[in-house]
Amino acid sequence: MPLFEVPGWSVASVPVAEPVMVAGSKKRKRPTEDNDSLEPIDLQKLVKKARKADSEADDASSTVSRGANRVKALGKSLVKKTMDRKRPRKADALEEKKKSISLPKALTPSEKGQQMIAEKEKEKSQRLSMSSASSSLARPTKQPKRGHEPPVEKPLPTIPEDSMKRSLDGARFRLINETLYKSDSKQAHDMMQKDPKVYEEYHTGFRHQVQSWPTNPVQHYISILSAYPAKTVIADLGCGDAAMARSLIPKGFNVLSFDLVSDGAFVVEADICDKIPLPGSEPADGDKSDGKGQIVDVVVCALSLMGTNWTNCIREAWRVLKHDGELKIAEVASRFTDVEEFSKLVTSIGFKLKSKNDANTHFTLFEFRKANAELSKLRRTTTTAKEFREGVNNISLILGLEASRNLEEDTFTAQSPVGPFTGTVVKPRIGLTPILRAGLGMTDALLKLFPEAPIYHLGLFREKVTLQPVEYYSKLPPSPPIDMVYLLDPLIATGGTACAALAMITDWGMPIDKVKLLCVLASQEGLNHVQAEFPELEIWVAGVDQTLTSNGLISPGLGDAGDRLFNTLRS
Repeated sequence: MPLFEVPGWSVASVPVAEPVMVAGSKKRKRPTEDNDSLEPIDLQKLVKKARKADSEADDASSTVSRGANRVKALGKSLVKKTMDRKRPRKADALEEKKKSISLPKALTPSEKGQQMIAEKEKEKSQRLSMSSASSSLARPTKQPKRGHEPPVEKPLPTIPEDSMKRSLDGARFRLINETLYKSDSKQAHDMMQKDPKVYEEYHTGFRHQVQSWPTNPVQHYISILSAYPAKTVIADLGCGDAAMARSLIPKGFNVLSFDLVSDGAFVVEADICDKIPLPGSEPADGDKSDGKGQIVDVVVCALSLMGTNWTNCIREAWRVLKHDGELKIAEVASRFTDVEEFSKLVTSIGFKLKSKNDANTHFTLFEFRKANAELSKLRRTTTTAKEFREGVNNISLILGLEASRNLEEDTFTAQSPVGPFTGTVVKPRIGLTPILRAGLGMTDALLKLFPEAPIYHLGLFREKVTLQPVEYYSKLPPSPPIDMVYLLDPLIATGGTACAALAMITDWGMPIDKVKLLCVLASQEGLNHVQAEFPELEIWVAGVDQTLTSNGLISPGLGDAGDRLFNTLRS
């Protein structure tokens, strides 16, 4: 049977459009979606229901007749409501819709009831369809199930090779570093000779360690020494990879590099705490070297004072350094328990502290001078009177040079055998005032600097019981014909004699800021006494001992300077 040959149904001649909601309408019926097609209706199901309804209608015709009027009234009411909804439609909406529905002709009461049921089911299905459509927008689309795939093994997290190697190098460096600090230099030297790779591993770790430091002491010294005169001889003790030599040799410096292992080029193998292969006087019969035959101007120990016998390295530095040579030391700040004790230890070997810099958080920098090279010689009882006089003369000459460094100069013009020239001369008129008798041992050295200087002797001695100075001679003229006085006294023990001489000079009319006191050796107590009495006085001293005995002698000192100069010692 054809699809639409259903009793009581026919296709309308003109399609009827679905109602369209007008903007502003307050009607509660849900607006239909403006789609090109409606929800499909199962007509075959409706046909079956209609046939079943016909058979049931024959059995219950009397029941349907009684409700016919009621159904008819309900149908009219539905039609009226539908017509009311159609009135506000726009004319063009009829042409836009291409949906067609079947409208009933005159129906029997049973057919009208079946139509109402169908419409309700249709409306319900539309609501369900809209609900499912909206929910489908909210829910993500389900993905089709994948077939079984074998699990993929994820690789374990790995440590970068470079990072791991740096960590191992750092650990190895710290281990070797600790070994070097806790053993003596001979053990360290033997270890490096047996396995040179240890030396390489140590300096590899050292280079990585340097990268985390705010400054590198070696680079600091390279910068400082670059300003020194060309051909300066520098000994780099514990040089590592000889960075100083590589930087300064092309600039005209002579850099001698020493370490436990040679690189075959810049580095010379040596145990710097035992023997540095450089000229310098050798000890004889257990005595200390007198420091002759030296060629080195500057010794650098940049983080190289390692091992339990590191003090021998300081001694070797003293041996190879020229007189008035420089010793530069850089050490890790945390290594020092007492910086002052370290300085005293170095000065006791024969150096004078020139400067100390502890501004850096990682390192402390020291600069010493070999100002006491002759002083060790003067202290020994085996030194002859001739040697003692020579030593005092040498030290006095250095003191005079240092004290005169900043004196004002005048220029003059003169004629040489070839032509005119311009020279300089010290402007202030210098007078020398030795305190008798020991001060005479310093006079000849100062006359080398100021050959025309007048000499004004002062005679003072110290009373043995009270230790007070006693004046017995003065060669000061009535008024000072000079601009500056160099007061010469080899020893300042209690400071009483120096203060008495200074009082005589100031009473003479010479301002204290125009006086320079030159001294070979002093006690700390004596210096404090003089500075308290004359705070504006300029003092130049070659060495300072901390102890003063009860009878007023410097300890360890060098004995009675006058008796040793003029060989009047009592046996």
